[in-house]
Amino acid sequence: MDDFFVLDDPADRVKALRDRELSSNPGGAAAETPNLLLMDGADHRRLRAVVKEVIALVEPLPEAVLADLRIAFSPLKSLRRFDLVADFARPAAARVTEAVLGTVEPLGEKLLTNLSETAANLDVWSGGPAGADTAALRVAMFFLKATAVEGGGLALLREAHEAGRITEDELMITPVMLAHAAYENSMNFLALAGLELLRRPDVLDDVRGLIHEIAPTRFAARRVTAPFSLAGKDFTTGDKLAIPLGPDTELAFGLGRHTCPGSRVAVAEGEVALRALAEILTPDHVAEDVRYKTHAVFHGVERAIVALRT
Repeated sequence: MDDFFVLDDPADRVKALRDRELSSNPGGAAAETPNLLLMDGADHRRLRAVVKEVIALVEPLPEAVLADLRIAFSPLKSLRRFDLVADFARPAAARVTEAVLGTVEPLGEKLLTNLSETAANLDVWSGGPAGADTAALRVAMFFLKATAVEGGGLALLREAHEAGRITEDELMITPVMLAHAAYENSMNFLALAGLELLRRPDVLDDVRGLIHEIAPTRFAARRVTAPFSLAGKDFTTGDKLAIPLGPDTELAFGLGRHTCPGSRVAVAEGEVALRALAEILTPDHVAEDVRYKTHAVFHGVERAIVALRT
């Protein structure tokens, strides 16, 4: 990430996120990618409109999903030790992802692992670990072959393709992008928020504030397409900007044309999950063996054991 210019001033971050002349695509081999996260202009607006329709199918989150989340957390009450990631954040994120995409086939452990490895193709900005493209292809193949739930997100995407609203490539990549956002981002956020709740029980008084405070994505990246000045610096075509979205930025869900379209789902999921976790945690619970992820873009926790003090 050494070739990025990091915007430190909050006002500059807002300007950059709202600037339509800055591209969300890194260029090069990724220039023609059908990934919504890396698109600009009319194609971005067209595909984003369809994606918002998919997300709207689970706004508000169905009561059945909320009930499943509460049931998934109930066994934690009887455990003296549990992993905040594997036992809390992961099953919650997986259930919401299943609701967003709508497949008859469950999202198994192997698919969820592949989802985490795809990095939503954002590694094209910085160069990512080997295997990310292979993982993304495996996820894409799963959704291309999956049986869609009638009236669900995957069914809507297929209908949009048949109607000529999205291309064949977009039909292949968009479920991967949606599933990654619903799963990996949610899992990272829930684990981070769970740790914060453990350390500061008072944050339960403002769960929504906590949700907007924690950003599972470290930064948004933009490419300069024409010379311009910002933050007291002159930029030339091809320069890359990193716009921090982390703590104290109030930009957890982004801003501008790439604002997270699933923010309402994320807030609803966070509220029910964190309130359920608060009913489990006691003053005698402590965090042990907390291991953070080291990905350049995504901020999260690999493992966080919550244990009762003896």
